Amino acid sequence: MMYIWRGYPPPAKGWRYELPTMERLFADGRIELPKRPDGRPQLRRFLDEMPGVPIGTVWTDISPVNSQALEDTGYDTQKPEALLERIISASSQQGDLVADLFCGAGTTGAVAERLGRRWIMADLGRFGVHTSRKRLIDLQRNLHAEEKPYRAFDVYNLGRYERQWWQKDALQGADEEHRRVVLEFFQAEMLTNAPSPLIHGRKGGALCHVDRIDSVFSRQEASIVAKAVAAAGGRECYCLAWEFEMDLRFTASALEQELGVKLKLIQIPREIMERNRRGPPPFLEVAVLKAEPVYRGPEGERSVDIKLTSFLPSLAEVPAKELEALKERVVRSGFDFIDFWAVDFEWSPDKPFNHHWQDYRTRKDRSLKTVSEAAHHYPKPGAYTACVKVVDVFGCDTSITVEVKI
Repeated sequence: MMYIWRGYPPPAKGWRYELPTMERLFADGRIELPKRPDGRPQLRRFLDEMPGVPIGTVWTDISPVNSQALEDTGYDTQKPEALLERIISASSQQGDLVADLFCGAGTTGAVAERLGRRWIMADLGRFGVHTSRKRLIDLQRNLHAEEKPYRAFDVYNLGRYERQWWQKDALQGADEEHRRVVLEFFQAEMLTNAPSPLIHGRKGGALCHVDRIDSVFSRQEASIVAKAVAAAGGRECYCLAWEFEMDLRFTASALEQELGVKLKLIQIPREIMERNRRGPPPFLEVAVLKAEPVYRGPEGERSVDIKLTSFLPSLAEVPAKELEALKERVVRSGFDFIDFWAVDFEWSPDKPFNHHWQDYRTRKDRSLKTVSEAAHHYPKPGAYTACVKVVDVFGCDTSITVEVKI
Protein backbone atom coordinates (compact mmCIF):
# COMPACT_ATOMS: atom_id res chain seq x y z
CA MET A 1 0.00 0.00 0.00
CA MET A 2 2.68 2.39 -1.13
CA TYR A 3 0.70 5.05 -3.03
CA ILE A 4 0.30 8.84 -2.97
CA TRP A 5 -3.02 9.81 -1.41
CA ARG A 6 -4.38 13.32 -2.07
CA GLY A 7 -0.83 14.62 -2.45
CA TYR A 8 0.52 12.92 0.69
CA PRO A 9 3.35 10.41 0.19
CA PRO A 10 3.02 7.08 2.01
CA PRO A 11 4.69 6.50 5.41
CA ALA A 12 7.88 4.42 5.51
CA LYS A 13 5.89 1.21 6.04
CA GLY A 14 3.00 2.17 3.78
CA TRP A 15 -0.60 3.16 4.48
CA ARG A 16 -2.70 1.06 6.81
CA TYR A 17 -5.62 0.79 4.37
CA GLU A 18 -6.05 0.22 0.65
CA LEU A 19 -6.95 3.23 -1.53
CA PRO A 20 -10.76 2.54 -1.76
CA THR A 21 -10.95 2.20 2.03
CA MET A 22 -9.01 5.45 2.49
CA GLU A 23 -11.46 7.28 0.21
CA ARG A 24 -14.47 5.82 2.06
CA LEU A 25 -13.05 6.81 5.45
CA PHE A 26 -12.37 10.32 4.17
CA ALA A 27 -15.93 10.62 2.81
CA ASP A 28 -17.25 9.50 6.24
CA GLY A 29 -15.25 12.24 7.98
CA ARG A 30 -12.99 9.75 9.72
CA ILE A 31 -9.67 11.15 8.46
CA GLU A 32 -8.24 14.36 9.94
CA LEU A 33 -6.02 16.24 7.50
CA PRO A 34 -2.91 17.88 8.99
CA LYS A 35 -2.81 21.62 9.68
CA ARG A 36 0.97 21.83 9.21
CA PRO A 37 2.73 21.22 5.89
CA ASP A 38 4.92 18.52 7.43
CA GLY A 39 2.02 16.79 9.21
CA ARG A 40 0.43 13.43 8.44
CA PRO A 41 -3.25 12.49 8.01
CA GLN A 42 -4.70 10.96 11.22
CA LEU A 43 -7.54 8.49 11.73
CA ARG A 44 -10.30 9.75 14.04
CA ARG A 45 -11.16 7.23 16.76
CA PHE A 46 -14.23 7.29 19.06
CA LEU A 47 -14.49 6.04 22.63
CA ASP A 48 -17.18 3.46 21.87
CA GLU A 49 -14.77 1.85 19.39
CA MET A 50 -11.98 1.61 22.00
CA PRO A 51 -12.89 -0.96 24.67
CA GLY A 52 -9.64 -0.26 26.51
CA VAL A 53 -7.88 -2.59 28.93
CA PRO A 54 -9.58 -3.91 32.11
CA ILE A 55 -8.07 -2.31 35.18
CA GLY A 56 -5.66 -4.47 37.16
CA THR A 57 -5.16 -4.90 40.90
CA VAL A 58 -2.20 -2.52 41.14
CA TRP A 59 -3.21 1.10 40.58
CA THR A 60 -0.28 3.35 39.76
CA ASP A 61 -2.18 5.94 37.71
CA ILE A 62 -3.49 7.87 40.76
CA SER A 63 -0.96 10.11 42.48
CA PRO A 64 -0.89 10.54 46.28
CA VAL A 65 -2.19 13.81 47.78
CA ASN A 66 0.73 16.24 47.83
CA SER A 67 1.12 19.26 50.09
CA GLN A 68 0.16 21.67 47.29
CA ALA A 69 -3.05 19.87 46.28
CA LEU A 70 -6.30 21.79 46.77
CA GLU A 71 -7.85 18.76 48.48
CA ASP A 72 -5.02 18.48 51.03
CA THR A 73 -6.31 18.71 54.62
CA GLY A 74 -2.98 18.18 56.37
CA TYR A 75 -4.11 14.75 57.61
CA ASP A 76 -1.18 12.32 57.48
CA THR A 77 -2.95 9.31 55.98
CA GLN A 78 -5.31 11.17 53.63
CA LYS A 79 -6.20 9.28 50.42
CA PRO A 80 -6.79 10.94 47.01
CA GLU A 81 -10.41 11.63 46.10
CA ALA A 82 -9.79 10.02 42.70
CA LEU A 83 -8.93 6.75 44.44
CA LEU A 84 -12.12 6.74 46.53
CA GLU A 85 -14.18 7.78 43.54
CA ARG A 86 -12.93 4.72 41.64
CA ILE A 87 -13.62 2.38 44.57
CA ILE A 88 -17.09 3.76 45.32
CA SER A 89 -18.15 3.97 41.65
CA ALA A 90 -17.00 0.40 40.99
CA SER A 91 -18.68 -1.14 44.02
CA SER A 92 -21.96 0.73 44.60
CA GLN A 93 -24.92 2.44 42.96
CA GLN A 94 -26.52 5.81 43.70
CA GLY A 95 -28.45 5.63 46.96
CA ASP A 96 -26.34 2.77 48.35
CA LEU A 97 -24.83 3.06 51.83
CA VAL A 98 -21.05 3.48 52.11
CA ALA A 99 -19.32 3.04 55.49
CA ASP A 100 -15.81 4.08 56.50
CA LEU A 101 -15.17 3.18 60.14
CA PHE A 102 -11.68 4.73 60.24
CA CYS A 103 -12.56 7.86 58.29
CA GLY A 104 -9.57 10.10 59.10
CA ALA A 105 -9.89 13.22 56.95
CA GLY A 106 -13.35 12.24 55.63
CA THR A 107 -12.43 11.55 52.00
CA THR A 108 -14.84 8.60 51.76
CA GLY A 109 -17.84 10.59 53.00
CA ALA A 110 -17.08 13.60 50.82
CA VAL A 111 -16.76 11.50 47.66
CA ALA A 112 -19.79 9.36 48.55
CA GLU A 113 -21.91 12.49 49.06
CA ARG A 114 -20.74 13.94 45.75
CA LEU A 115 -21.58 10.66 43.96
CA GLY A 116 -25.09 10.48 45.45
CA ARG A 117 -24.41 7.71 47.97
CA ARG A 118 -25.53 7.66 51.59
CA TRP A 119 -22.68 7.34 54.06
CA ILE A 120 -21.65 6.64 57.66
CA MET A 121 -18.21 7.60 58.97
CA ALA A 122 -16.59 6.94 62.34
CA ASP A 123 -13.26 7.70 63.97
CA LEU A 124 -11.81 7.59 67.49
CA GLY A 125 -9.73 10.73 66.93
CA ARG A 126 -11.38 14.08 67.62
CA PHE A 127 -9.15 15.76 65.05
CA GLY A 128 -10.30 13.30 62.38
CA VAL A 129 -13.98 13.88 63.19
CA HIS A 130 -13.46 17.65 63.18
CA THR A 131 -11.54 17.57 59.86
CA SER A 132 -14.32 15.47 58.31
CA ARG A 133 -17.02 17.84 59.58
CA LYS A 134 -15.30 20.87 58.04
CA ARG A 135 -14.80 18.99 54.79
CA LEU A 136 -18.46 18.00 54.51
CA ILE A 137 -19.62 21.56 55.27
CA ASP A 138 -17.23 22.84 52.61
CA LEU A 139 -18.69 20.33 50.13
CA GLN A 140 -22.22 21.50 51.01
CA ARG A 141 -21.22 25.10 50.28
CA ASN A 142 -19.70 24.13 46.92
CA LEU A 143 -22.73 22.07 45.89
CA HIS A 144 -25.03 24.91 46.96
CA ALA A 145 -23.04 27.38 44.84
CA GLU A 146 -23.28 24.98 41.87
CA GLU A 147 -27.08 24.62 42.46
CA LYS A 148 -26.65 20.88 43.04
CA PRO A 149 -28.51 18.88 45.71
CA TYR A 150 -26.89 18.15 49.08
CA ARG A 151 -28.03 16.79 52.42
CA ALA A 152 -27.62 17.63 56.10
CA PHE A 153 -25.62 15.30 58.34
CA ASP A 154 -25.35 14.63 62.08
CA VAL A 155 -22.29 14.25 64.30
CA TYR A 156 -22.69 11.91 67.29
CA ASN A 157 -20.43 11.10 70.22
CA LEU A 158 -21.25 7.45 70.82
CA GLY A 159 -18.86 6.50 73.63
CA ARG A 160 -15.76 7.04 75.70
CA TYR A 161 -14.00 3.93 74.45
CA GLU A 162 -10.42 4.83 75.33
CA ARG A 163 -11.26 5.59 78.96
CA GLN A 164 -13.59 2.57 79.26
CA TRP A 165 -10.87 0.26 77.96
CA TRP A 166 -8.33 1.79 80.36
CA GLN A 167 -10.73 1.42 83.28
CA LYS A 168 -11.27 -2.27 82.51
CA ASP A 169 -7.69 -3.12 81.57
CA ALA A 170 -5.63 -1.14 84.09
CA LEU A 171 -8.01 -0.18 86.89
CA GLN A 172 -10.04 -3.39 87.27
CA GLY A 173 -13.14 -1.27 86.65
CA ALA A 174 -12.91 0.60 89.98
CA ASP A 175 -13.65 4.33 90.35
CA GLU A 176 -11.60 4.45 93.57
CA GLU A 177 -8.55 3.16 91.71
CA HIS A 178 -9.19 5.75 89.02
CA ARG A 179 -9.23 8.51 91.64
CA ARG A 180 -6.02 7.22 93.21
CA VAL A 181 -4.21 7.28 89.85
CA VAL A 182 -5.50 10.76 88.97
CA LEU A 183 -4.50 12.21 92.35
CA GLU A 184 -1.08 10.55 92.14
CA PHE A 185 -0.38 12.16 88.76
CA PHE A 186 -1.85 15.45 90.03
CA GLN A 187 0.67 15.18 92.89
CA ALA A 188 -2.07 15.47 95.48
CA GLU A 189 -2.59 13.54 98.72
CA MET A 190 -5.46 11.04 98.70
CA LEU A 191 -7.66 11.40 101.81
CA THR A 192 -8.78 8.14 103.44
CA ASN A 193 -10.93 9.77 106.13
CA ALA A 194 -12.35 12.69 104.14
CA PRO A 195 -15.08 14.85 105.71
CA SER A 196 -17.32 14.11 102.70
CA PRO A 197 -17.52 11.32 100.08
CA LEU A 198 -17.26 14.12 97.48
CA ILE A 199 -13.83 15.18 98.75
CA HIS A 200 -11.10 12.81 97.62
CA GLY A 201 -7.78 14.56 98.13
CA ARG A 202 -5.78 17.60 99.17
CA LYS A 203 -3.14 19.63 97.37
CA GLY A 204 -1.49 22.44 99.30
CA GLY A 205 -4.27 24.37 100.99
CA ALA A 206 -6.95 23.21 98.54
CA LEU A 207 -9.21 20.16 98.55
CA CYS A 208 -9.68 17.90 95.51
CA HIS A 209 -12.72 16.28 93.92
CA VAL A 210 -12.17 13.67 91.18
CA ASP A 211 -15.20 13.00 89.00
CA ARG A 212 -16.12 9.50 87.84
CA ILE A 213 -14.34 8.15 84.78
CA ASP A 214 -17.53 7.87 82.71
CA SER A 215 -19.20 11.07 83.92
CA VAL A 216 -19.58 14.69 82.80
CA PHE A 217 -19.01 17.15 85.64
CA SER A 218 -22.28 19.09 85.78
CA ARG A 219 -23.59 22.32 87.29
CA GLN A 220 -25.59 20.35 89.82
CA GLU A 221 -22.50 18.38 90.82
CA ALA A 222 -20.45 21.60 91.09
CA SER A 223 -23.03 23.02 93.51
CA ILE A 224 -23.01 19.89 95.70
CA VAL A 225 -19.20 19.77 95.76
CA ALA A 226 -18.95 23.48 96.65
CA LYS A 227 -21.35 23.01 99.56
CA ALA A 228 -19.39 19.98 100.78
CA VAL A 229 -16.14 21.96 100.64
CA ALA A 230 -17.73 24.89 102.52
CA ALA A 231 -19.06 22.51 105.20
CA ALA A 232 -15.54 21.08 105.61
CA GLY A 233 -14.14 24.59 106.12
CA GLY A 234 -12.40 24.69 102.73
CA ARG A 235 -12.12 27.76 100.54
CA GLU A 236 -10.70 26.25 97.37
CA CYS A 237 -11.25 22.97 95.52
CA TYR A 238 -9.70 21.43 92.44
CA CYS A 239 -12.46 19.71 90.44
CA LEU A 240 -10.74 17.19 88.18
CA ALA A 241 -12.84 15.69 85.39
CA TRP A 242 -12.57 14.30 81.87
CA GLU A 243 -15.51 16.36 80.61
CA PHE A 244 -17.38 19.42 81.85
CA GLU A 245 -20.90 20.65 81.20
CA MET A 246 -21.13 23.88 79.22
CA ASP A 247 -21.38 27.22 81.05
CA LEU A 248 -19.76 25.66 84.12
CA ARG A 249 -17.43 28.62 84.66
CA PHE A 250 -20.45 30.88 85.15
CA THR A 251 -21.80 28.45 87.76
CA ALA A 252 -18.40 28.32 89.49
CA SER A 253 -18.27 32.13 89.68
CA ALA A 254 -21.78 32.28 91.15
CA LEU A 255 -20.91 29.61 93.74
CA GLU A 256 -17.79 31.55 94.76
CA GLN A 257 -19.94 34.63 95.36
CA GLU A 258 -22.56 32.64 97.27
CA LEU A 259 -20.43 30.25 99.36
CA GLY A 260 -16.95 31.74 99.30
CA VAL A 261 -15.58 28.55 97.70
CA LYS A 262 -13.44 28.81 94.58
CA LEU A 263 -13.78 25.85 92.23
CA LYS A 264 -10.87 25.30 89.85
CA LEU A 265 -12.07 23.25 86.86
CA ILE A 266 -9.15 21.04 85.82
CA GLN A 267 -9.14 18.79 82.74
CA ILE A 268 -7.71 15.31 83.37
CA PRO A 269 -5.06 14.83 80.64
CA ARG A 270 -5.36 11.69 78.54
CA GLU A 271 -1.59 11.10 78.93
CA ILE A 272 -2.23 9.48 82.33
CA MET A 273 -3.63 6.48 80.41
CA GLU A 274 -0.30 5.83 78.68
CA ARG A 275 1.02 2.45 79.76
CA ASN A 276 4.61 3.55 80.45
CA ARG A 277 3.82 7.03 81.80
CA ARG A 278 5.85 7.80 84.93
CA GLY A 279 6.09 11.59 85.26
CA PRO A 280 2.99 13.76 85.72
CA PRO A 281 1.61 15.47 82.59
CA PRO A 282 0.39 19.08 82.92
CA PHE A 283 -3.06 19.49 84.50
CA LEU A 284 -4.68 22.64 83.09
CA GLU A 285 -7.94 24.53 83.60
CA VAL A 286 -10.76 24.21 81.06
CA ALA A 287 -11.11 26.66 78.21
CA VAL A 288 -12.71 30.07 78.69
CA LEU A 289 -15.23 31.18 76.07
CA LYS A 290 -17.35 34.32 76.17
CA ALA A 291 -19.85 35.66 73.64
CA GLU A 292 -22.70 38.17 73.45
CA PRO A 293 -25.70 38.86 71.19
CA VAL A 294 -25.58 41.58 68.55
CA TYR A 295 -28.96 43.15 67.74
CA ARG A 296 -29.66 44.85 64.41
CA GLY A 297 -32.73 46.61 63.06
CA PRO A 298 -35.75 48.31 64.67
CA GLU A 299 -38.12 46.76 67.22
CA GLY A 300 -40.31 44.11 65.65
CA GLU A 301 -37.84 43.50 62.82
CA ARG A 302 -34.76 42.78 64.87
CA SER A 303 -32.19 40.30 63.65
CA VAL A 304 -29.63 38.69 65.94
CA ASP A 305 -26.03 37.64 65.49
CA ILE A 306 -23.45 36.40 67.98
CA LYS A 307 -20.11 38.03 68.71
CA LEU A 308 -17.17 36.18 70.25
CA THR A 309 -15.64 38.40 72.93
CA SER A 310 -13.03 36.15 74.53
CA PHE A 311 -11.42 32.73 74.13
CA LEU A 312 -8.65 31.00 76.05
CA PRO A 313 -8.07 27.39 74.97
CA SER A 314 -7.31 24.80 77.63
CA LEU A 315 -4.01 23.55 76.13
CA ALA A 316 -4.79 20.21 77.81
CA GLU A 317 -4.02 18.40 74.54
CA VAL A 318 -0.73 20.23 73.88
CA PRO A 319 2.48 18.16 74.31
CA ALA A 320 4.39 19.28 77.41
CA LYS A 321 7.48 20.33 75.42
CA GLU A 322 5.41 22.87 73.45
CA LEU A 323 3.35 24.14 76.36
CA GLU A 324 5.57 26.97 77.61
CA ALA A 325 6.00 28.41 74.12
CA LEU A 326 2.21 28.60 73.64
CA LYS A 327 1.06 29.93 77.01
CA GLU A 328 1.99 33.56 76.33
CA ARG A 329 0.52 33.53 72.84
CA VAL A 330 -2.76 32.08 74.12
CA VAL A 331 -3.23 34.94 76.56
CA ARG A 332 -2.23 37.54 73.96
CA SER A 333 -4.37 36.29 71.04
CA GLY A 334 -6.68 33.43 71.98
CA PHE A 335 -8.78 33.83 68.81
CA ASP A 336 -5.76 32.58 66.80
CA PHE A 337 -6.44 29.13 68.29
CA ILE A 338 -10.04 28.88 67.05
CA ASP A 339 -10.31 26.63 64.02
CA PHE A 340 -14.12 26.40 63.76
CA TRP A 341 -17.14 27.90 65.47
CA ALA A 342 -20.86 27.55 65.02
CA VAL A 343 -24.11 28.96 66.43
CA ASP A 344 -27.42 27.28 67.17
CA PHE A 345 -29.76 30.26 67.64
CA GLU A 346 -32.64 28.16 69.00
CA TRP A 347 -30.77 25.72 71.21
CA SER A 348 -32.54 23.42 73.63
CA PRO A 349 -30.84 20.92 75.96
CA ASP A 350 -33.11 18.10 74.79
CA LYS A 351 -32.23 18.54 71.09
CA PRO A 352 -29.05 18.07 69.04
CA PHE A 353 -26.95 21.14 68.27
CA ASN A 354 -28.17 22.66 64.97
CA HIS A 355 -25.62 24.55 62.87
CA HIS A 356 -27.59 27.66 61.85
CA TRP A 357 -24.32 29.40 61.01
CA GLN A 358 -20.64 28.47 61.08
CA ASP A 359 -17.24 29.76 60.04
CA TYR A 360 -13.90 27.99 59.95
CA ARG A 361 -10.35 28.30 58.73
CA THR A 362 -9.23 26.45 55.62
CA ARG A 363 -5.81 25.65 54.28
CA LYS A 364 -6.15 28.44 51.71
CA ASP A 365 -7.92 30.97 53.91
CA ARG A 366 -6.74 31.31 57.52
CA SER A 367 -9.03 34.25 58.32
CA LEU A 368 -11.93 33.79 60.74
CA LYS A 369 -14.99 35.93 61.46
CA THR A 370 -15.62 36.74 65.13
CA VAL A 371 -19.19 37.97 64.54
CA SER A 372 -21.72 35.68 62.85
CA GLU A 373 -23.48 36.78 59.67
CA ALA A 374 -26.70 34.83 60.07
CA ALA A 375 -29.07 37.80 60.71
CA HIS A 376 -31.30 35.34 62.54
CA HIS A 377 -34.96 36.30 63.04
CA TYR A 378 -37.02 34.84 65.88
CA PRO A 379 -40.73 34.17 65.27
CA LYS A 380 -42.04 36.30 68.19
CA PRO A 381 -40.85 38.41 71.14
CA GLY A 382 -39.49 36.55 74.15
CA ALA A 383 -36.36 35.05 75.72
CA TYR A 384 -34.32 32.58 73.69
CA THR A 385 -31.11 30.63 74.21
CA ALA A 386 -28.37 30.49 71.60
CA CYS A 387 -25.54 27.99 71.90
CA VAL A 388 -22.02 28.73 70.66
CA LYS A 389 -19.65 25.86 69.89
CA VAL A 390 -15.93 26.45 69.33
CA VAL A 391 -13.44 23.82 68.13
CA ASP A 392 -9.83 24.85 68.68
CA VAL A 393 -6.77 23.90 66.63
CA PHE A 394 -6.13 20.98 69.00
CA GLY A 395 -9.51 19.41 68.17
CA CYS A 396 -11.16 20.21 71.54
CA ASP A 397 -14.66 21.69 71.65
CA THR A 398 -15.96 24.26 74.08
CA SER A 399 -19.60 25.35 74.22
CA ILE A 400 -21.50 28.08 76.06
CA THR A 401 -25.05 29.43 75.98
CA VAL A 402 -25.98 33.06 75.29
CA GLU A 403 -29.30 34.54 76.40
CA VAL A 404 -31.14 36.46 73.68
CA LYS A 405 -34.07 38.77 74.38
CA ILE A 406 -36.41 39.92 71.61
